[in-house]
Amino acid sequence: MNNPIIIIQAASRAWCGTADWCMNKVEGKPVVALTVERALAHFPEADIRITAPEFDKGGLLDTLPALFPDNKVSVFYGFDSSPLERMIGALEKESDQTLIIRVDGLHFGWVPDDAEKMLAEAQKSNLDCIKLPDDYPVQLSSDVYRLSALKKAADLLSQEQDAGPYRVHPKFYMIRRDNLFKTAYHNDYKAVPDSYLEQCRETAKDVYITSNTEVAGSKISHGDQFSFHYQLGLDFIKENYSVLDIACGWGYGARMLARKAAKVTAADLDIAIVRKAAAGKYFKNITFQTGNATDLGFADNTFDAVTSFETVEHVDHAPYFSEMHRVIKPGGLLIFSTPQNILGHIPVNSQHRREYSLEEISTLCSEHFEIVKVIGIKQGRVVFPDDPKGQNTFMVCRKPER
Repeated sequence: MNNPIIIIQAASRAWCGTADWCMNKVEGKPVVALTVERALAHFPEADIRITAPEFDKGGLLDTLPALFPDNKVSVFYGFDSSPLERMIGALEKESDQTLIIRVDGLHFGWVPDDAEKMLAEAQKSNLDCIKLPDDYPVQLSSDVYRLSALKKAADLLSQEQDAGPYRVHPKFYMIRRDNLFKTAYHNDYKAVPDSYLEQCRETAKDVYITSNTEVAGSKISHGDQFSFHYQLGLDFIKENYSVLDIACGWGYGARMLARKAAKVTAADLDIAIVRKAAAGKYFKNITFQTGNATDLGFADNTFDAVTSFETVEHVDHAPYFSEMHRVIKPGGLLIFSTPQNILGHIPVNSQHRREYSLEEISTLCSEHFEIVKVIGIKQGRVVFPDDPKGQNTFMVCRKPER
């Protein structure tokens, strides 16, 4: 199909209410414009439909079609908290059997060759959805959907509780219900040369421009993976625990921990972030201070548990795991998360030093800890029980008693 419909999901504000990275400028253009350009370079006759929340109407996204006067580029607004209904709304006049490619506006490095193959496979095999492997680099990925399947998913989800995460990521709803939907994984993906990963990483220096996530009034709470890590971690925290939250950021998660743990020490490398975190809501059992995850200034065997979310990918893993092991009491827990990536030797995210496959991070962690629990977070807050593959690894590890 040389003229497919391509849905590009974008927003000027992220789930947390702060500016969305897809609107950051690269060579004077928003990142989402690069994503559109990549689509048009491969599919010059494509019908590009940018879908955005209703709250974005009248904002910067309105200017995008003018950047492509010779192409079919439009913007659809609606359904603030449901990208699923947003896609359906943007396809209102299309046949139910229409197949579409969906890409995140932030993913300027997506690989259209794979999308074209998935589109052909969906047509040949009458698929409702086809996607790349769950641990494939998200920045290079796209999905293919059939409109009738999107409508069916929306109808079924309207009858279910806690359906929000699947309205953000309907592909996983379809995959889990293989008795209702015909889905597949595209494992025959195009080989990605290191030179292309390096090129994307260089571009990303102007894209991923902040290292801390501020929860500033969630716009799409079902996409809030930041607090989800802490929610998962709280199941392993006991009321008498002394907890270190390293790389605490703005302190939102530390306050979640303080509602259960006896004492929380919240530490971050950035003194300005620590000061802002400390100025937030007062909890008598939280102490805020500076701290380096690879050189902690605490005595051996100090903490019952350490939480460390989205940290190890920023640092040298050897001193990181060594320090975590040193400051945790025998029998204590390390609860951490990190991006899961089968091509993580050159992560696209320029802030990340290294990303790890599930096998790689498990091996590194096992040098110091016993692995208690592994959860593969598919996207956002989507988790399949007993399936550790995903775009993010959440892991609970115990320091041996001896």
